Amino acid sequence: MRREFAVNRCPMWLWTLASASALLLHAPAQANPLAPKVTADIRVRLEQDWDSTTATGAPRADRLRSRIRARVAARFAPADHLTVTMRVRTGGKGSQQNANVTFADFSGNRPDRLGLALDQFAIGWKGKVAGLEAGRMIFPFFTQNEFMWDADINPLGVAANAALPLGKQATLKATLGYFALPVGLADYSGRLAAGQLTYSDRHVTLAGGIFHMEPSRSDPDRLTLLDGNGQRVYTVLALNGRYTQKLAGRPLTLGIDLFHNLKNYRDPLDTVGLANNNRRTGYVFSASLGDTSAPRHIQLGYRYFHIERLAVNSSYSHDDVSRLGVPSQAANSDLAGHDIYANYAVNRHLTAGLRFMLVHRLTNPENGKRFRLDLTYSF
Repeated sequence: MRREFAVNRCPMWLWTLASASALLLHAPAQANPLAPKVTADIRVRLEQDWDSTTATGAPRADRLRSRIRARVAARFAPADHLTVTMRVRTGGKGSQQNANVTFADFSGNRPDRLGLALDQFAIGWKGKVAGLEAGRMIFPFFTQNEFMWDADINPLGVAANAALPLGKQATLKATLGYFALPVGLADYSGRLAAGQLTYSDRHVTLAGGIFHMEPSRSDPDRLTLLDGNGQRVYTVLALNGRYTQKLAGRPLTLGIDLFHNLKNYRDPLDTVGLANNNRRTGYVFSASLGDTSAPRHIQLGYRYFHIERLAVNSSYSHDDVSRLGVPSQAANSDLAGHDIYANYAVNRHLTAGLRFMLVHRLTNPENGKRFRLDLTYSF
């Protein structure tokens, strides 16, 4: 399901979307217990890219642009333990990773066309120790960043989980899932089968999972993906660790992630796989202090990342830290760098964020710097 508008031909589209959301959210409370709970968020972003070079070492032109992401979700409970969720979000026609729409480019490039997608439509059942969900859903596995899986990508399929209490404050949780993989805003190509075990207590979270991506080699939509990712099998082992403790009354969080692609690539027709068969490992170190759970709270954070070319499937990892790739498809593996951020909760609806990213390719001279200012309003 896809509907597109030209932003530059429809200058009132943002106000229309915001007004419709406000009317839904501020409507009088319904006595009907089946009435959906409607939530929404709008994020406006100013993004500067500069001091960048291409893979040949040639300078790349600086870029300054303004972007927006809008999402509206409805959730209701038709019966005990049962929930139905639907969400519409913005995005570019050719990208499964990107929910942003450029409405002003100060470097002379054309604004984006506005795409709208029904990116979440799921029904879920949750019991005391187990749960089941089917449809297009938020990624159901534990992650603490987007270096393996972009948070804007919702796969279509089924997921099940079961939790085993370990004493009073610890839990061991198992999650399994099988999904069709989105390609672009509304199409699908390839499959993901995944399983993960997660241990958590008051301070520690440990997770280990296998994420197996199988392409649909006869599907022409697979050619949308960069680096031959629509024709290559990935079997990624992901190990995650997180430790949280109070420091001066604020949460201090330390994290580590290890990704290793278990596949070997010997097919001479897969030139990218063959040339990068020994580049299949990635890791992330992260730290943050504070949170934005209450007004006037500040969060400061830092990540160092080193992701080899085939450590993860870059068509489903993040599109955040650089402008590497093409406009509709990011290529954010084969890179290392620094990600520094600060978030401030202005009030219970509005959050401001600053982010600076400094990256470079591992196998060629391509590099870049990026700065972002985000204002996110949730209601």
